[in-house]
Order: sequence, then C-alpha cells, then structure tokens
Amino acid sequence: MIEQIKQVLDEFLSPRLDAMRGEIKDLTTLLVAQDAKIEALRRGMELARRESELTRRELLTEIKRIEDKLTAELHAVSAEVQVVAAEIRRVNDALGSELRRVDEKFAAETRANSAEIRRAEEALSTDFTRFEGIVDMRLIAMNEKLEFTRRELLAEMKLAEKTAV
Repeated sequence: MIEQIKQVLDEFLSPRLDAMRGEIKDLTTLLVAQDAKIEALRRGMELARRESELTRRELLTEIKRIEDKLTAELHAVSAEVQVVAAEIRRVNDALGSELRRVDEKFAAETRANSAEIRRAEEALSTDFTRFEGIVDMRLIAMNEKLEFTRRELLAEMKLAEKTAV
C-alpha cells in the first residue's frame, strides 16, 4: 500500500515539481536581468545627479546675480512707491468723505421711500380687502345661478325622459 501511495505521489507530483523547477529557473533568469537593469539605472542616476548638481550651482550663481540687480532696482523704485502711496492716501481720504456724504443722502432717501411704500401698502391692502369682498359676493351669486340652472336642466331632462317613454 505504501508503494502504491509513493507511485501515485510520484506520478502526480513529479510533473508539477519539474514544471516548478522550470519556472524557478525562468524567474532566476529574469531576476538576473532585472539586477543588471537596476545597476545600469543606478549608474545613470549617479551621472544625472552629478549633472544636476553642476546645473544647480550654475543656477544659484545666476540667481544671486539677478537678486543683486533686483535689490538695486528695488531701492530705486521704493522712493517712487512712497510718493504714489501718499497720493493714494489723499485720494482715499477724499473718496471716504464723499462716500459718507452720499451714504447719508441715500439713507435719508431710503427712509422717505420706506414711509411712502408703507402708505401705499396700507392703501392697497384696504382696496384689496374691499375688492375681495366684491369678488366673493359675485362668486356666491354665480354659484347660486349655476345651481338654479343645473336644477332647471335636470328637470327638463326628466321631463324629456318621461315624454320619450
């Protein structure tokens, strides 16, 4: 029985083990190739790092030159900015006082208009209440006429049915 189990396991596992060995060899080959690529990339990255360091130094030198030039120009423009700032403050003060004057005038007009609107609303409310009463009375009268007409038509229909029979 043990021999039969060994035979079955050999027949069943042997092909799978051979296939796994082949896959392991393929993976090993792929890993060796990947290691070579990684080493090539490391060398390339080192070269790129050196080149970028050189470029960085050149850029820093150029930035320093530009900063010095801009600092000199900034000092020259600073005086002009102070003159313009003083003029802006003067105009801002003038505009502020004009805005306050206009705001006060607008507030007075708003109060006057609000009072006029309240008076008109009260008048319209009274007129609407009166008109609503008139409409209600006319609707009641119309309903009564319709009811009367409906009854007359029913009576005529019943009479027509009796005469038709």
